[in-house]
This record gives sequence, structure tokens and C-alpha cells, in this order.
Amino acid sequence: MKNFNVKIMKNTWKYTAVSMVMLLLAACSSDDKLVDEVEATVARGLVLRTVSINSGTFDFFDTSKAWSVTLEAQDAENGDLLTELDVLMTFINDGEPGSETLVKTIPASSFSEGPFGYPRAEVSATLTEVLSALGLQEGDYDSADSFSIRLVAKLSDGREFTNRGKGTVLNGSFFNSPFAYSAQFFCALSDASLFEGEYMVVADAWADYGGGEVVQAEFLPSEDGDFTFRLPNTVRPFVVNKDSSYLIVTIDATTGNVTVSSNEPWDYGGGFITTVTGDGTIGTCTGDINLSLDFSGSSQNQAFILSKI
Repeated sequence: MKNFNVKIMKNTWKYTAVSMVMLLLAACSSDDKLVDEVEATVARGLVLRTVSINSGTFDFFDTSKAWSVTLEAQDAENGDLLTELDVLMTFINDGEPGSETLVKTIPASSFSEGPFGYPRAEVSATLTEVLSALGLQEGDYDSADSFSIRLVAKLSDGREFTNRGKGTVLNGSFFNSPFAYSAQFFCALSDASLFEGEYMVVADAWADYGGGEVVQAEFLPSEDGDFTFRLPNTVRPFVVNKDSSYLIVTIDATTGNVTVSSNEPWDYGGGFITTVTGDGTIGTCTGDINLSLDFSGSSQNQAFILSKI
């Protein structure tokens, strides 16, 4: 009975939340539209929109290869307030973070005007640069380790914007401006068989799982392809059609980036049905899975992080 009540409460909450958003949007005047809120947010500071993740991993065997993203700077002056961008990294060794270190500073002059009038730039760092900045040598790290990356945007008026501290622009902002990334090592894949097996849920922003639950990943090349695996909903507690629905994760074998889609809409009951899409990265050496999921008609950029057992 307890599980049933929890299920009803969660379904009702999600359905009510979506309904409230729809009613609020319908009730807004022309002066209170979402675009006005976005413009007001930008006017107070700066956001860095992630245009693309060009390479979300480091190559364990080739230190000359780089982690790379393309960013767009947006502020009240079309990006002109940006003076420089700091790239800081933390080495995560066996799950334990070390000291954060400045790897490089990118001047605003490295940005050029993008298609929407805002400055864009490729922000990258080779593994050689990172190891040098952090004082690491061969033998100090292995393929199971990773790096936490934090960006700090500095404005001409002296303010700084990042993912923590005063002036923070939070994850999940209107422009998908996290200011933070995670880079694992890249190992060559012959197929997606590494991702067959049991996983522990580390984080689920959508809150189907509380964390610590075990889910099963499936590798079915004859049905989905050699570089695709499934994350079934069999133990996802609030989905009505959990026995037939699942996520399809497709790997870009050259980068470790992935795209995600649901094989069918997920039914949470009470009339709330959502289609799931998203992207993310996978640990090509460890098998770990880091996804950002979008639920149609509801929340976007919902972190879903799994660690292979």
C-alpha cells in the first residue's frame, strides 16, 4: 500500500506540475512572456550556452588529443561584457577529488561572432596541458580516473560567473549554461558490449530513483546495432508501462558522446505521458554512463548518472 501511495503521489505531482506550468503560461500577459524573463536573466550577468560537445573525453593512450566544447557567450551587451574565461580542472582519482587548478585562460579576443550575433569559441584542453597543470605524470592516473572541469567567465565590470558561489548561474538555466563538465578517459570500442550488465544509480534528477538502486543495461546488437545499448525501465517504480519501455543509448565510437531516445512514450498514469530524449557521455574505459534527459511537456536537462558495478 505504501508503494502504491508513493506512486500515486509522484504521478499526481508530475501531472499537476505540468498543468500548473501550462496555466501560468496561458495567464501571462505579453509583458511577462518567457522571452522577457530570459532577457532579464541575461541582463543581470552572463551565460555560456553549450553549442556542442566536440570531444567529451580524453584519450588514455594519446595525450595530444583534447577535450573540447563550443560555447556561446550571451549577456546584455551581446557578449561584449566578457573579458576572459578561466578553465579550471580537478583530478578525480579513485573517486576522490584533488585540488582544483587553473589549466588555462582564454581571452575574449578568441571568440568570434556566431550566427545569432553572440560570440562563440571552441574551448579545449589537451591531456598534455591538463597533466602539466595538475603536476601529473604517467603512472599517476589510470583509465578509471576522470577530471572535473569548471569554467569561470569574467566580465569587464569585475563580476565573475561560474557554477558555484555568488553570482552563480545555476545548471538547467534557460540557455543550458552549466559552467561545469566531467571528462573521463577514452578507450577504443569495438562495440557496446562493455555496457552490458548491472549499474548503480548515482543520481537521478527526475527522481524516479533515489540513488543506490541497481538497474540492468542490455546489449542487443542484432536488434539495435553494434554501438547501441538499452536501459530498460523494469525497475523504474513510477512508470506504468515499465515492462515494455526503455531508453536506447547510441554511442559515437570516435568521441564517447551518446544520444538517447525512448522506444515509446513513458506513461506515468493520470494522463501524464512523456517522450524521453537526451544526450551525454559514457566512460569508454570504465563503462560508466552520464546522461542528460529531456522529458517532453515537462523538465529538461535532467541528470541521470549510472556507475557500473
